[in-house]
Amino acid sequence: MDKLATYNKSRWEALAQAGVAYSRPYRHLTLQTAQEYLADRLAFSPYKLGEVAGEDVLCLASGGGQQTAVFGILDANVTVFDLSETQLARDRETAVHYRYDLTSRQGDMRNLSRFAADSFDVVWHPYSINFVPDAPQVIREVSRVIRPGGFYYLQFSNPFWSMDEDDWLPQGYPLKQPYVNGTQLRFSDPHWEFEDDKGQNQRIEGPREFLHTWNAIVNALTQSGFIILGLREWPAGDNQAQPGSWEHMNSILPPFVTIGSIYRPEVLAA
Repeated sequence: MDKLATYNKSRWEALAQAGVAYSRPYRHLTLQTAQEYLADRLAFSPYKLGEVAGEDVLCLASGGGQQTAVFGILDANVTVFDLSETQLARDRETAVHYRYDLTSRQGDMRNLSRFAADSFDVVWHPYSINFVPDAPQVIREVSRVIRPGGFYYLQFSNPFWSMDEDDWLPQGYPLKQPYVNGTQLRFSDPHWEFEDDKGQNQRIEGPREFLHTWNAIVNALTQSGFIILGLREWPAGDNQAQPGSWEHMNSILPPFVTIGSIYRPEVLAA
């Protein structure tokens, strides 16, 4: 584990132990709400997962007992891979709660060598790729472990989103950082502030994050054999909200992006 992974692991252990939202397992799911979760996340895509029972699903850098619960309830064969032991513990606790089998593995998303080639039908990769500087490296790893015809769900930060709501000026929100792939994002305050599940305010220094340009993400996908099916920018925000608020800033520049793609290496080889 290199210095970056060691540092980010320590930050995620602290965040998870403090009760950040991403570490709170989904404990009240039903078959219907699990199906609705996937339908909502894939509403932008012409491709729908459909029946996932019996499918081999990798929840990549996805600890916390949330996405694994969705797929576990739907009877998929679920593997979760995450840097944080605390996050993985949440997944194991949730699997016990719902009584489904789960494989949990600790490690860095940049190295998936513990998995054999063509191991998974679905790779579900929620927001986490921005915690490493080399997105193409991760995407190449995914292309090795996903089966031909497999579905890759990827979330990442809008590369032009490098501001805070507090940066509001009468002219708008300034772009403050160079558009250079892999550069570390610098925020005015590196701490994450949130309420834990008991309503207590928490202030924890967050992990390091990195900018990934559109060139880096899209070209890495297509060069690795993925066909892009759709894209979603979110959340939409509210342009009638108070300037300088989170809702208003999101209406100017949605901070997050989701891409859905199918692995079809034979198309690239043709």
